[in-house]
Amino acid sequence: MNRNNLPVRAVTALALLHATARALDYDYEGYPSRSGVAAWIDVDTPLDVRTKVSSRGEVWDLVMSDEFEIDGRTFEAGKDHLWTALDIPDGVNAAIGLYNSSNVYTRGGKLINRVDEGPTNVTYFNQWLEVP
Repeated sequence: MNRNNLPVRAVTALALLHATARALDYDYEGYPSRSGVAAWIDVDTPLDVRTKVSSRGEVWDLVMSDEFEIDGRTFEAGKDHLWTALDIPDGVNAAIGLYNSSNVYTRGGKLINRVDEGPTNVTYFNQWLEVP
């Protein structure tokens, strides 16, 4: 084996592997939905807005939507077919806050994320700092 060709062969092998992985992942439809609606399209999205014709005449398919037309839709774990609101403290930029899934719901065609002020007791386990 010629050692001078080794870098070229390695780069070629990596490029081939990358191209194969992209080809295998492109438009993967191994698990189609039973409803026929794409996984990230809300079932309440009207049929007439699921495609759009571009200015060049190409038909574009909708790939993601979220509809909030149903009042009282909640996002606690297991309550919604697509989205889940989390119950977690927010520690970004030293913010003092808590996301509570019961504060997220729909009303009047809008997604509401209610903010409450007051004391809250938060208990959680940090595996890097303390023993359970």
